[in-house]
Amino acid sequence: MPTTGGVSARATRGPSTKGAKLKRVIVLPFFLVIFGGFALSWVMYIDGSRAALRDAVSGIIRESSDRIAEEVRGRLAVAARVAGANAAFLGVYPRSPGETTEIRRAFLEELRSEPTIAILAVGTEEGEYLEAQRLSADEFRVGAAGAATGGALVFRHVEPDGGFGDRYLQAAGYDPRQRPWYRAAVAAGGPTWSAPYSLYSDAEPVVAATVPVYAGTRLTGVCTATITLRTLSSYLASMKESVNGVAFVADAEDRLVAVSRSAVLGTDGSRAFAAAHPDPLVAAAAGAAFAATSGSGAAADPGRLSFVAEGERYLGRVVPFSPGPGLEWTIVLAVAESAYSEKLRSADLRNFVILAFFLAAALLVGWLVVEYVTKPIRMMADGVDILLPGQDIPENVKALASRDNEIGRLSRSFAAMKGRLDDSFGALEASLAEKDVLLKEVHHRVKNNLQIVSSILSIQSGSLDDESAKAAFDECQNRIQAMALVHEEVYRTGSYVELGMSGYLERICETLSWGRDRGACETAIAVSVDDAAALSLDKAIPCGLVVNELVVNALKHAFPGRELGAVSVRFSREGAMWRLSVSDDGVGKAGAVSGEGIGDQLVAGLVAQLNGSIRYASPPGGGTEVMVEFPV
Repeated sequence: MPTTGGVSARATRGPSTKGAKLKRVIVLPFFLVIFGGFALSWVMYIDGSRAALRDAVSGIIRESSDRIAEEVRGRLAVAARVAGANAAFLGVYPRSPGETTEIRRAFLEELRSEPTIAILAVGTEEGEYLEAQRLSADEFRVGAAGAATGGALVFRHVEPDGGFGDRYLQAAGYDPRQRPWYRAAVAAGGPTWSAPYSLYSDAEPVVAATVPVYAGTRLTGVCTATITLRTLSSYLASMKESVNGVAFVADAEDRLVAVSRSAVLGTDGSRAFAAAHPDPLVAAAAGAAFAATSGSGAAADPGRLSFVAEGERYLGRVVPFSPGPGLEWTIVLAVAESAYSEKLRSADLRNFVILAFFLAAALLVGWLVVEYVTKPIRMMADGVDILLPGQDIPENVKALASRDNEIGRLSRSFAAMKGRLDDSFGALEASLAEKDVLLKEVHHRVKNNLQIVSSILSIQSGSLDDESAKAAFDECQNRIQAMALVHEEVYRTGSYVELGMSGYLERICETLSWGRDRGACETAIAVSVDDAAALSLDKAIPCGLVVNELVVNALKHAFPGRELGAVSVRFSREGAMWRLSVSDDGVGKAGAVSGEGIGDQLVAGLVAQLNGSIRYASPPGGGTEVMVEFPV
């Protein structure tokens, strides 16, 4: 039966994939939510930690910059104080050679007590000059220039016992009044600082605190305390921040005063511009400092800077300051971010590994939970797919019913439903079988009744003497026989919806071929019908009657006086139309009926019942062809 056939088709399918789909439906959103939360939290953590790191580094750099400013300011303040004290005590240049020696000894004592000062000196308006100079931590020398040296700057080593050694170095043509420190004091008219300049003796870059000495209102000389830029650079290099970055001090012209790496002097021997320094890190820091102080940096913190140099990101700060009169300097300090973030990166990697492990563990647990839930469902789905009506439930599905959970309840409900469905299915099968018997019996009885009617007509025809009446009875018999064949085919095939036209039309033509309407001519009837051609019962009966009328018409009228004849019946589907063709090789349309007989009227009515059309044609070889078309 159809229901059984449907179940059998379903039972041939492979294992159900519903469990796998359900697993994906549950696990995929679960995974996406966890992964999305993990990714979002990780990005927020990284962003927050990096921002906190930059703020912390900026604070450290700010403190370091302030410390550098205080250190430089303190060193210059010591030099200014010592220069001022010397100017106050000296008053006027001494008149005897012994006094010049004592002055230089006093300078030496001050140098020993103030290790940040490199040179203490005094020059007069007469061109006389005295100095004491530090060569290293425990090595000193003294120098003098003036009338006694012929205008040359002469140096003597300071012996371990404090005495002065022999002349060992001199520089001719030295006039203190032409030196930058002297001119700065005269121009200021009071204590000031010279711009950085180079020493006359060895061209080392220095900066000097300078104080004029007056006798009343008359300038008699200038006292100076000099600091080498090399000592400032050494201090910057000693800072731990400089190990992982760069620190430098530049003047108002952007020329270097001190730098923690490379050199203050450029290739031409003068102080290098920071922005054009050969060291790319110094140049990059100077460019970032200019951007930070020119208004193109962050408005909230204009002194803060960041840049990338040598493939490394640097964080830093620029601090303008004035350590003394006449000095407008800038401190720039930049430190590689990796110096502070390396440990943070290690911690990030460790945290990432831990979080990834927990993410994988959560996904594994989720997968196992989903597998625990979906496996019984998959087992039940597979059991349903292979289950036939009346067949017992598989053992693995029965085993699920013993569980004391929702799956067990579902399995027990499934078993109860299966029992009810089996009962209902059995009742349906019995009912369908009964209806099949009844339908077959109905068609069988209709066919028998039609046969009885046909027999009655045959008996009645035998008692008639009028040939035309007999012919009418015979035609009625043929028509009744055509209708009876429909019910016979239905009874034989068991199909109550559609009727296969191949067997039906062949039976009609076969009946007509040995009937009384064939006359004296030996007529062959050929039937050609598509094997798949099938019509509903309400169309099959009119179609069969049309074939009956057209074939009978050909047998009766197409072959007068002939011994042989041929009739062809074709039925096929062409697109959305059925096409029926009945043709003969007889005398043609002139020998056919006039179209006014009962048969022709019956054909016209039947074609109209099929919503079709009919037309007659004369084939090239002669005879008549009748074509009927009606919609599918």
